[in-house]
Amino acid sequence: MKHKRFGFTLIEVSLFLAITGLLFVGIAVGTQNSIFQQRFQDSVQNFAEFMRSIYAEVSNPQSAGDGRSDMAIYGKLITFGERVGLDGKDIPATEQKFFAYDVVARADMTGTGSVLEMLGQVQNPKTENANVVRFIEENGTKKVVAAGIVESYVPRWSAAIEKVGSNTAFTGSVLIVRHPRSGTVNTFVSEDVIQINETIKNGSIATLQNLLVSQLGKFKSKEVDFCINPYGLNSKNDNRRDVRLVYNARNSSGVEIIDADDLSDTGNRCRKL
Repeated sequence: MKHKRFGFTLIEVSLFLAITGLLFVGIAVGTQNSIFQQRFQDSVQNFAEFMRSIYAEVSNPQSAGDGRSDMAIYGKLITFGERVGLDGKDIPATEQKFFAYDVVARADMTGTGSVLEMLGQVQNPKTENANVVRFIEENGTKKVVAAGIVESYVPRWSAAIEKVGSNTAFTGSVLIVRHPRSGTVNTFVSEDVIQINETIKNGSIATLQNLLVSQLGKFKSKEVDFCINPYGLNSKNDNRRDVRLVYNARNSSGVEIIDADDLSDTGNRCRKL
């Protein structure tokens, strides 16, 4: 009499476990890659939105926000690569933190020429230079109140903002200002970083009073590419995304996210290392 066998052999069980394990690993890797890609896209979008929000604020005139009707905010200065943070402590070389400051000057600013020329003409200490630093006067002595901070920004998900052609951190200053007469918004870029927090910490009142005006000659109208590296600073890879600030951008539409696969001369310049 023959007996029927039930169950699985050791070989069948081993094959089942092996196949199941491979499927699980494949799903886990695919899920991990999907999460990474979503986070990368989020870091690209978030940086672009940070820049666009600056234009929205500059386009809507406002007072200096300190109860003084004679002062007005004419724009924003964004610094990339300051050595010192708002707390006066050094920023580690492995970290990136960007700062956006109010550009403040007299509400009844007069003068002629471009917006940079007009900002540069406000050089009488009695009428308050166009500046990113505010002061109070106590017993006839000027004291620093603070820089006109809008916000500080840190790239999301440990991504890094780098330069075209290298895996080094993007450094420089972007000045987005509204012309006092026409109201037209203009964008200017300097390759130098205005070290505002370091100057507040170590500089003299005289230096602080001319902190912005002394740097205006370095600003030019030009196109800028910010390369978003998903792996962080100094990590070489060919998957960086390009967030571009177009030539003399005048509103938020001047901040463009370039197609990742566009390798033309006007396309994604960040993949060409």
